[in-house]
Amino acid sequence: MPTSLQGIATKAQEQQQYRFRNLYGMLNEELLRESWREIKKHAAYGVDQISAQAYEQNLEGNIRDLVERLKQKRYRAKLLKRHYIPKGKGQLRPLGIPAVEDKLLQGAATRLLEAIYEQDFLPCSYGYRPGVGAVDAVDKLTVKLQFGRYHYVVEADSKGFFDTMDHEWLGRMLAERIDDRAFLGLIRKWLRAGILDTTGAILHPVTGTPQGGVVSPVRSNVYLHYVLDLWFKNVIKPQCRGEACLLRYADGTPVQA
Repeated sequence: MPTSLQGIATKAQEQQQYRFRNLYGMLNEELLRESWREIKKHAAYGVDQISAQAYEQNLEGNIRDLVERLKQKRYRAKLLKRHYIPKGKGQLRPLGIPAVEDKLLQGAATRLLEAIYEQDFLPCSYGYRPGVGAVDAVDKLTVKLQFGRYHYVVEADSKGFFDTMDHEWLGRMLAERIDDRAFLGLIRKWLRAGILDTTGAILHPVTGTPQGGVVSPVRSNVYLHYVLDLWFKNVIKPQCRGEACLLRYADGTPVQA
């Protein structure tokens, strides 16, 4: 982790009520170069038809231009290109494929968000986080059931979560830790960028976060951290007479087209 991100992580861990400022200013050339390493170079391209390989041919120039547009507040998020993949049982899962430049910037923003929120997320959270996943949740559940004192196991599914997440509430949740209007505005831009459907229609969903977007997993975890994890910890557990635990996971890896 670069020193700047480590500093954010340390402050987030030590000061749980601290609200971070100037995250927008940290979207600089250095962080974007680091974030480029995480971009899938052979992934599908977005509406601008520019592949990662083509973007990389003038990577330094493209990054400088992007940073300059960020400084001058001239950056505009492009439409997401909709693509469908099989989901199982004859259903299709819609993906929103960002343009490669938007992927890069989302990757940098994700690193900033993870530096903060990985210090806040509770141990019950196993979905779409670095270093943990569904297998770890199953291992934990096995131990809990074998050695814990539980009488009931309740399995629940958050149906259509990626399509129904409330944008306004997400903004309020992020503002608990972030005091940077420009950075929060960037998150809103990606939520409101619009989707170019396979039919040619341009859609503007008022809820949800696109599957396929680089920043979507951490946005989703922030939302569920406040809506579900803290609710269970602070409201449900104190009302229980015996042991109670929550394990939240995602049943697959995040799809980044």
